Amino acid sequence: MASIKTVLYLQKTLKDKTHPIMLQIIHDRKVRKIALGYSVEPEFWDDVKGRVNNKHQNSKSLNSLISQKIGDAEKEKIRLEAEQSTFSIDELLNRIKKTKPKTSFIEYTENLVAEMMKARKIGNANIYQYALNFVKSSSNKPDILFTEIDFHFLKSLETLHFSRKGNTVNGLSVYMRTIRAIFNRAIHDGIIDQKYYPFSEYKIKSNKTMKRAISKDDLSKIKDIELIEGTEIWHARSYFLFSFYMIGMSWVDLANLKVSNINGDRIYYKRAKTGKEYSIKINENISDILSYYCERKKPDDFIFPIIKRQGVLIERYKDIKNALKTYNKYLKEIALKTGITSNMTSYVSRHSWASIANFSGVPIGIIKEGMGHDDIKTTQTYLADFNYSDIDKANELISNL
Repeated sequence: MASIKTVLYLQKTLKDKTHPIMLQIIHDRKVRKIALGYSVEPEFWDDVKGRVNNKHQNSKSLNSLISQKIGDAEKEKIRLEAEQSTFSIDELLNRIKKTKPKTSFIEYTENLVAEMMKARKIGNANIYQYALNFVKSSSNKPDILFTEIDFHFLKSLETLHFSRKGNTVNGLSVYMRTIRAIFNRAIHDGIIDQKYYPFSEYKIKSNKTMKRAISKDDLSKIKDIELIEGTEIWHARSYFLFSFYMIGMSWVDLANLKVSNINGDRIYYKRAKTGKEYSIKINENISDILSYYCERKKPDDFIFPIIKRQGVLIERYKDIKNALKTYNKYLKEIALKTGITSNMTSYVSRHSWASIANFSGVPIGIIKEGMGHDDIKTTQTYLADFNYSDIDKANELISNL
């Protein structure tokens, strides 16, 4: 009887230091192997189970596809056994090689969403889920394969999007960029071949977004406006200024900030969106805001009264999302009171820090490092020499303008 299992082929090392996962067939004391198109480092492989262990970030999706390939191979073996009582290992090998397993875009994306939820990346999980729902809405089929998502399929999605009243070009861009990210991840994981990549033909459209930064004068107006302490609009002003003084700290990170993030004269935190670690020196402006919000609080308490429920992660996410609507509402009210014409939202503080820093002569490299713009390799290399003291000096300069 022929036996079929998966092994990690340690005799071959790929450029990224991973080893190929192979289907191993043993029959009549002969051994043959078929590359499955996936690879992992040895520490992520379970020899006993013949599967990727749960330390790997894509273990669920990879193991699902490995199981599918083994299942397909077993079916071919059973068919061959039914057709003829004896057969060679090469006959079985050829049968298995001809099998073309179908790769599901829906199943793969659902696994990605589940992994993101497990990793507590709720925002990203929601974006991927919205994109998946968008793809599903274009078809009445129970499943959609990667190979079906080609140029014409994407154009049909585009047509469907614009047929619905109120939908925008930039809204479509969010969906398409997410679908593209899913394809890139699947290609990297060996789930789908590069030749099926549809974005070589299909170009994602987008409109130039309006500038979100405000001027130094506008910032002064926000600081000087008289507001009743403890009111919603007063808190909104505090959040905005704190975000600005913290080099444009995002709303999610601000909401999740705890007293324990303060250590000496610095605030340490990890950005939820990128995982990048930050260390910000507490200047006088930051200290003034903290003295109000941290009074009589324990280390594990949230600094700002944004998250009401500390239990289930999804409930905390809802608190943050609901509070953001209120925050943006009062930022617009602040704009009206101060005569600021810019569309005030939570993003404005981040863009304003960068813009004001630029006009103040802070080197672009330090601005990018301070804001965590490290997705461009050349920029990352250029910024390698900058340290926290450089960023501290820049933030001190901007905060005291």
